[in-house]
Amino acid sequence: MKPHTIGEQIILPACREIVKIFFVIEAEQEILKIPLSDNTISRRINDMSEIIEQQVLNKLRDSHMFALQIDESTNLSGKAQLLVIVRMVVDDISENYFCCKTLPGKTKGEDVLKVLDEHFEHLSSVSLSWNNCIGICTDEAPSMIGSIKGFISLVKKKNSKIIFTHCFLHRETLMVKSLVSDL
Repeated sequence: MKPHTIGEQIILPACREIVKIFFVIEAEQEILKIPLSDNTISRRINDMSEIIEQQVLNKLRDSHMFALQIDESTNLSGKAQLLVIVRMVVDDISENYFCCKTLPGKTKGEDVLKVLDEHFEHLSSVSLSWNNCIGICTDEAPSMIGSIKGFISLVKKKNSKIIFTHCFLHRETLMVKSLVSDL
């Protein structure tokens, strides 16, 4: 991942040269007024992130029902992570990034549920409830579909009407693995 200072070190000098070639010299001075410090860029990224999050939460609040696509995996440093995409209908079907959370310890169904419950509580302004969740799409890892302590089983105790679907990308991956071994 590149540092935010790439703007000052690479992008700004390139912009100055482009502006100098295509426009008048005075325009180059205007380019120099653009604040590109690491702190400024970081603050702007955070501001944009908060605005986008608020827009998604407003849509979620207006939709009354939602579905989740959940994938848990372990990153290169060995930490288990949970990536969640939310789908909802407000005028049209919309799909948005919902959260990416680090899971404590192993990827057990209880851990996944606890992390999502905590995230729901954190978003109290939206009043998210498992009763409004109509579907969950995930892989068929034991931590997700286990009949007693799997995530789906635990969520179905909160809302028995939730529909579970297996992720098509995971199906494709499984199919490709079996095809490669046959060739």
